[in-house]
Amino acid sequence: MIQLSIAMGMIAAAGVMLVVRELRPRYPDAVDTAARLTNTTTAAVPSYAEIGSPDDQLRERIGRVMLRHVGTWSILRIPHRDLGLIRMSVTEFLGLKGLYAFIGLVTPTISTMLLGTFGVNLPFTLPVVVGLIAAVVLSYLPNYDVADRAKDARAEFARAMTSYIDLVSLERAGGAGPVQALEHAAEIGDSWVFERLRDELSRARWHGTPAWQALHNVGDELRLPELVETADIMRLAGDQGATVYENLRARASAMRAEILSSDKARAGIRTERSTAPVAMTTVMFLIMLATPMAMQIA
Repeated sequence: MIQLSIAMGMIAAAGVMLVVRELRPRYPDAVDTAARLTNTTTAAVPSYAEIGSPDDQLRERIGRVMLRHVGTWSILRIPHRDLGLIRMSVTEFLGLKGLYAFIGLVTPTISTMLLGTFGVNLPFTLPVVVGLIAAVVLSYLPNYDVADRAKDARAEFARAMTSYIDLVSLERAGGAGPVQALEHAAEIGDSWVFERLRDELSRARWHGTPAWQALHNVGDELRLPELVETADIMRLAGDQGATVYENLRARASAMRAEILSSDKARAGIRTERSTAPVAMTTVMFLIMLATPMAMQIA
């Protein structure tokens, strides 16, 4: 038994050493190096620790290690489209998966050790098996979190696109060209949706790509059908000189109707879900009122 404990301790120590070795920065800080080369003071240049929080740095380091060693594994199920929509890097996503897996792996072992201090001895294989299962299960929690965030982001994007399409149609009615209409309309809003549109349009302008083609590619990549349809309508205006004012207004009205119908459906589902708790509360209230009367009659 003693030899087994020593062997397990050595294996655990070796694992900790490997983890520390992988997470240790292997390259000098680029900011500090640039400061030394330009003869600037370190007080005037922010250090790496000031750029991001320690938790972000830890996730990024773990994510870089996982990307280097197991980044090509299909079992990881990296949702590239959803990550691109919510602006989360692949390394940060993999870092979250690694942290959740580590928590699931060590929690049963720590719990077994705590129970052992109270005299509760469990089989040695139990925390190992439970830890592996928990590590696999918890490692998929970031996938569901990213999917939920991407779903909310797409719903918010669809709502913002109704206003954006109206603004583009007004710009076209005022005599602006297709590209100017897209760019001017994107400069009006201050939400993250309009900021994303401005970024994509600016990137298209610098690359020499048509604005509607850039929006179509982004909408197709991130699964945003509203953006794809708007880009297709503006392509008609750019390539054929078509009048798209009525088409844009009709599309915005149709999108608002779809959003309103979806909101009503969700409200109906929530109302149905609240029926049972309200009915149970009413029944319990009636029982409380009837109990004293029944006891007096008895």
